[in-house]
Amino acid sequence: MAAMTARRTDSPLKAFYENLIKRGKKKMVALTALMRKIVIIANAKLKSLQT
Repeated sequence: MAAMTARRTDSPLKAFYENLIKRGKKKMVALTALMRKIVIIANAKLKSLQT
């Protein structure tokens, strides 16, 4: 759900998604890459809070 919202809002994540589509990736592949990117960002934020 977060990835679907992120691709609609005006954000760096939308630009990342649109760039993947422009480079010829299928929409589901691009959405999965966006989901992974969101998980990585969330994980990095959680790690920085623990230190």
